[in-house]
Amino acid sequence: MRLFADNKATEQEITEMLRLLRQEDGDKELESLMEQLRQEPDSYGSGMQVDWESIWDTIHQSAIRPVTPVRKMQWLRVAAAIIILISISLYFFYRNTSNRSTKDEIVKAEPIHELNHDVLPGGNKAILTLANGSQIVLDSAANGIVAQQGNTEVMKLANGQLVYKGAGDQSNEVLYNTMTTPHGGQYKLILPDGSRVWLNAVSSIRFPTAFIGKERTVEITGEAYFEIVKDLSRTFRVVVKPLSGNRAMEVAVLGTHFNINAYEDEPTVKTTLLEGSIKVSVGTSLTIIKPGQQAQTQLNSSGIVKVIHDADVAEAVAWKDGRFEFKDADLKTIMRQIMRWYDVDVDYQGNIPDRYFTADISRNKTLSGVLKILKLSDVDFKLEGKMLTVTP
Repeated sequence: MRLFADNKATEQEITEMLRLLRQEDGDKELESLMEQLRQEPDSYGSGMQVDWESIWDTIHQSAIRPVTPVRKMQWLRVAAAIIILISISLYFFYRNTSNRSTKDEIVKAEPIHELNHDVLPGGNKAILTLANGSQIVLDSAANGIVAQQGNTEVMKLANGQLVYKGAGDQSNEVLYNTMTTPHGGQYKLILPDGSRVWLNAVSSIRFPTAFIGKERTVEITGEAYFEIVKDLSRTFRVVVKPLSGNRAMEVAVLGTHFNINAYEDEPTVKTTLLEGSIKVSVGTSLTIIKPGQQAQTQLNSSGIVKVIHDADVAEAVAWKDGRFEFKDADLKTIMRQIMRWYDVDVDYQGNIPDRYFTADISRNKTLSGVLKILKLSDVDFKLEGKMLTVTP
């Protein structure tokens, strides 16, 4: 329905919509819904003063008589934003949700309920720990040079970016810095070699202030997206710190784009490749993956790497682009992301139904904006302080 609101509907979509309006049952059900909207618009979040009878007459006439392409586009621009988004989308939504079972298709749905209070989304927040142990809170630090590490200047730029500029290999002193993001935080880092790193919430990266020698090595926890500058003479290595025992995972590249999700509360470590090729090794096991593939391993088990050949790359990197994207994701998987981004704790009470969601939601929404969408699927939420209770 967003297509109609954005004036992006195709001729086929317009024709299908008009066909549905011509159906006798559809007319009666839609007319009933429009009457309810006309009488109680605020209950659906409308709040607009609309002459529903006149608009319905116009649309109904357009649906039952031939129209020219010009008139059809004029009708779309005038009426779609008012009726199609509010009435038709609700018409389809209620008709479809009446038959839902264990899978919920919620794509860019609009919230319809209210919570008692709200939580703002996360933002550009991180702490930089220098080689001497001192810390800089980056979200409150002024733009410009925030530290000098050996021959390297550490500069904070606008829009949540930290850049390391300096002498590079001219320095023989190896100093390590660590960037850590809290719950509700994210940050972008430009390493001394120019490689770019996006750090998700509750994550960290440890790196040298200058890459010296034949390798470029960093360590991470949590989730990070990398765009590595190609350097054929120096391999770039990402070491995922052990989640249990002494086993660690390592990703080796020359120049490529990839995402690593290695949260301790996730059942699987996922490495998703967008460009180039990478080697994923766990102990003596080594696997090479290609673009569009995802390497999965459980570090608390045997360390065997499983390759998903048709991975959903867009879903894996949606967080970097400011979105939550779920494809048949269960509720607890979704709630783990919500906990990290909105800095809340989650408590499940009762028998939570098995539900699988497909959704594309902006990470700029408040917590209530996200939960309102999930509430459409036989689950309810109660927020008290930082404790979010989930009930059937």
